[in-house]
Amino acid sequence: MTTDLHEPAAFDATHPVNDRYTPVESAELAALAELFDGGTLSGGAPEVEAYENALRDFFDVGYAVAVNSGSSALPTALVALGIGPGTEVIVPAVAPIPTAMPILTCGATPVIVDVLPGSLALDPDDVSGILTARTKAAITVPLWGYPTDDTDARALLTDAGVPVVEDAAQAHGTITGGRYAGTTGTIGCFSTHDRKLLSTGEGGFVLTDRADLYERIEHYTRLGHLRGNTHGVNYKLAGPLAAIGLLRLARLPEQLATRHANAHQILDQLPEGGRLTELTYPNGDQPNYYNLVLTTDGPGTQVAHRFADAGLPPDSIRYGYRPLYQQPLFAPYARPCPNAEHLATTTIQLPVHPGLHAAALRWIAECVAAIAQRESESP
Repeated sequence: MTTDLHEPAAFDATHPVNDRYTPVESAELAALAELFDGGTLSGGAPEVEAYENALRDFFDVGYAVAVNSGSSALPTALVALGIGPGTEVIVPAVAPIPTAMPILTCGATPVIVDVLPGSLALDPDDVSGILTARTKAAITVPLWGYPTDDTDARALLTDAGVPVVEDAAQAHGTITGGRYAGTTGTIGCFSTHDRKLLSTGEGGFVLTDRADLYERIEHYTRLGHLRGNTHGVNYKLAGPLAAIGLLRLARLPEQLATRHANAHQILDQLPEGGRLTELTYPNGDQPNYYNLVLTTDGPGTQVAHRFADAGLPPDSIRYGYRPLYQQPLFAPYARPCPNAEHLATTTIQLPVHPGLHAAALRWIAECVAAIAQRESESP
């Protein structure tokens, strides 16, 4: 476990727990020095291909393409699927802004759908009601690294010939249905921004098992290889960032294990049968614990403020997280999504990253236990 010597032993609303994890430097500088000696820093550096091969092997997929951000990965996936003006893309109401913006980038129309009660999974009844001939893709989001059981909704989408794009930006190493998140749909999209489990500062990658989609993705992100046959953009990942990613990918299993242990240290302190419980996920699946997510059956806003006052502000307070259509940019696409609204106000996201020292982790567990006990005693 990494120790942050600058982190205080106690926290409050003015000094909240640091939710950002910064990996300890481990051979990155040596790898960068070697790359500089080679003289190629662009997306054509051999480290980029090595990184893509490592991603392909780690996630057990046919193809991987490294790009310069998660916000490049998603529009790339949509373009590869033929998304453009006049088409519609399904997106869950729980999705954050970066998930939906690429739909607008492609000139398509976002169709916002509700999730199942207490879940991140698409509501199949809502999906069934909005499918049209213009529906050309659907995006699923294992938000906070939690698995989503979209089995029923995906069956409807498959019958309608609608491909699924997984926005797995926060789900590196999440297990769903016996596979890694980002490999269960037609295309998987990831971010490797500083805040992600696999971090390269900025960056992302796209995964698929289909050779035809790989060719479109690879050509599109590399300016069509300047052959003048197809349109493309320059979304390549730079060589130095690929070198960092290659090293940090190898350490991802260790980080996953630490996050799991930290999360369960907190969960073990929850009173049995209390109002605060972990966000549910299917048996056999496994969150990566980008965050530990708790949910309450009590007044969500009240609980959220109790955590914020203690120095553990949930996303609804720290980042203003709310259903997608409550953001001004997506207000024109609003539809009734009561389950998403309930989820946004009743979930508590807690840091469990390896940068938390032992004293901080104990403090979080004790704080959560105290709030949980107070909730259990409330009428």
